[in-house]
Amino acid sequence: RKRMGTKYITEDSIKKLTKQENLSLLQSLNLSNTHGDKCLRYIENLDKCSRLQVLNLNNNSIEKIEKLEKLLKLRELHISNNRIQKIEGLEHMVNLQILNLANNNIEQVPLWLAKKLRSLQMLNLQNNKIFSLHEVAKLKLLQNLTDLTLVENPVSTLAHYRLFVVFHLRSLESLDGQRISDFEREQAHHRFHTEEIERLEGELEQRGAEVEQLQQEKAAALEELEKQEMLQHSLKQQSKEQQRLQEQLERELDTKSELLKHKTTELTRACQKQYELEQELAFHKIDAKFEPLPYYPSYEDSLPADSPYIGKAHHKRNMQTSDTTDEGRRALPQSSSEEDAPEHALERGTTAPTSHQLTV
Repeated sequence: RKRMGTKYITEDSIKKLTKQENLSLLQSLNLSNTHGDKCLRYIENLDKCSRLQVLNLNNNSIEKIEKLEKLLKLRELHISNNRIQKIEGLEHMVNLQILNLANNNIEQVPLWLAKKLRSLQMLNLQNNKIFSLHEVAKLKLLQNLTDLTLVENPVSTLAHYRLFVVFHLRSLESLDGQRISDFEREQAHHRFHTEEIERLEGELEQRGAEVEQLQQEKAAALEELEKQEMLQHSLKQQSKEQQRLQEQLERELDTKSELLKHKTTELTRACQKQYELEQELAFHKIDAKFEPLPYYPSYEDSLPADSPYIGKAHHKRNMQTSDTTDEGRRALPQSSSEEDAPEHALERGTTAPTSHQLTV
């Protein structure tokens, strides 16, 4: 497919094409490329077309079905002859009746299609890449589907393809443009009825095995749940025990902290007392060291009373040495004074008194 260029869907282009200024009033929009000029690559800017019922996007280069969430009233969607590889973006279109996806690259039919598009009546998947009958069987839930086209898909070349589709899609009236006759329905029933029974029996057996496995898994899950509950109960008990121990330890810690505070106070007092005793002992040692020394007057005698020496050694020493000196002076012999007197008198230039004069 040769494409000349790309064009885009805009509100202005829609208004110009439809000659309708109010896009919410549009019910049909034809954006197909029939003249071979520029093609659309993206579906966009259709949100305001909320009442749109028919949308034609045929003969473009669209690769993805998207941005159609607002078109809830859409009944017909034509996107044939594009480049779509996957059916998507249509899950909300509960009113869609006609879906044309011919001439694309679709390989699979999604499971949700038959569950969501319950109003679908005509589905065209001509000339795509569907290979398996299993993909066709996914459409059996579409109770209103009357027209299906799968021609030019690889699946349409398989043996018994038509009878298979007729048997599984009971509501179909036309397949690949040909009406389904009652004879074909009988042939389809005769051909696939036994196989269908066998298939259903196989599915039933498989489902039974699945149910049994689920029951085993349920029993295992219940057992595991019971273990978890027991473990949780045990953990709660441990938590309570740990909490009790923690409270007890906190009480003991408070008691020991208070005891430590008292001991610290007592230790501080003892250290203070020890310091005082050491000071007093040091003063006593100093006093004992200076007690036997005689008194020698020095310049310290002229110092003021507030001597920088701290203690009682200095005061006690001066008192003791003074008393000793006074006693020594009183104990000196009289003769010494008499003998020394003349000498002192001579030195002063006077006559020393005689013994008789001293007596008188």
